[in-house]
Amino acid sequence: MRGRARTILRPTGRGVVVLVACAALWLLGDLTRIEPARQLAAGLVLVLAVGAIGILVAGRGISPRRRVVDDAVPVGGSARVMLEMQDRPWITVVPLGRGVVREHLPEELGGQGDLPLARRMPHVLHVSRRGGHALGPYSVLVRDVFGLFHLRRTVEDGLRITGLPVVAEMSTAAERSTGIADDAVAGAVPVAGVGEIGPIARPYAAGDDIRRIHWRASARTGTLMTREDEPTAGRSAVVVLDTTRRDGLEGQVEEALVSHAATVLDSLGRNGWEVRIVDASGDEITRTQRRRGVPGPSLLGGEADALERRASLLALAEVDFDDDEQHGVGRDHAAGHAELAIALGADLGEPFAGLELDRFAGRATRRTAIALDAALPEEEPETPRRARRIGPADGDDFGHAHEKHAEQLAAARAQRPPRRSRLGTWALVRGSSADTLDDLLTTAVEEPR
Repeated sequence: MRGRARTILRPTGRGVVVLVACAALWLLGDLTRIEPARQLAAGLVLVLAVGAIGILVAGRGISPRRRVVDDAVPVGGSARVMLEMQDRPWITVVPLGRGVVREHLPEELGGQGDLPLARRMPHVLHVSRRGGHALGPYSVLVRDVFGLFHLRRTVEDGLRITGLPVVAEMSTAAERSTGIADDAVAGAVPVAGVGEIGPIARPYAAGDDIRRIHWRASARTGTLMTREDEPTAGRSAVVVLDTTRRDGLEGQVEEALVSHAATVLDSLGRNGWEVRIVDASGDEITRTQRRRGVPGPSLLGGEADALERRASLLALAEVDFDDDEQHGVGRDHAAGHAELAIALGADLGEPFAGLELDRFAGRATRRTAIALDAALPEEEPETPRRARRIGPADGDDFGHAHEKHAEQLAAARAQRPPRRSRLGTWALVRGSSADTLDDLLTTAVEEPR
């Protein structure tokens, strides 16, 4: 994507010193009639002229363009980015200077980094936090061979990368413990996808299999009719995400709650549920219908499911935990005709304080509430660091940090397993941000009364 570009050409510190020395030597030669001083000044003038010509030539053809290949990736994943020159820069042909491209990235995408200047510069950026992250501007930095002049061309293109919540796999035991799956799931019946056909008559459309024409209906109506499947009765579920602004709520808990919400949404969809996710104010974050491509063979249904799933993950990626605790929490319009309800919130001593969960659940007979606290101490913000080198396969440091973080989470899970109790009509599971949904729903121990 092309953006607004601004160019700055200035002498470097070395160039200023050479320029001052040149003027001083020339003045000294005029005053003292010392010929070597004049000759040295002339030599410095020549060096300055060569450097100026070199920077002007090296700056020709620099017309960068950046595009994001993967605009949305799960947290912990890598987004591919392509940065290339639309024209062939002279600096890549004639070695009249040195150049790099500096990307002024936010910390969520790895921080500021440099790319060796070339015609094409593919690289990856690691996404460490959920939400939308602006890539920020990038600058093409060029210096002449003597390091006397500095050319900076900065481009702002407004590109963004979204960190999506991580969707984990739920085991069959975890799905059954919450009522998502059982031995007789209505949603397990193959569902007609877009373009599927079955026993109900509908007008014939181009592309329908002629073997599925409903001849009796066609004779009765005088128009070709095709058999259309009757969709089975769907079931609905509601997922309540407690987005109340609470003192002491840490980022790791927010990330775990949103990730669990995405995992529950995916599991419900695969088991044939219609799902709504609402926040603490009762406002709908996202809604999904029954999966049209699961388990049926419909390709169009599968594509529709994928688009709906992506839209839901993008909506969850933008969730903020900033709802007012005293105004608008738990409004009646959040309740519906749900058969299953799952609540996710922070555990800061009194889970779901101020929320009337029963209003969200409606008539649901299966109600599960999950409350999490922080498993690890909050990290101190890092001091600004110098620009690092990034490249197409950059990521060793990121991988090592990820492995270390996984070991810390495993140790936290071993020290404090989840606990199960009751919260009114809800089954309450209390755990930490280190626990997976399977840990929370299948390994929780009963709390003593």
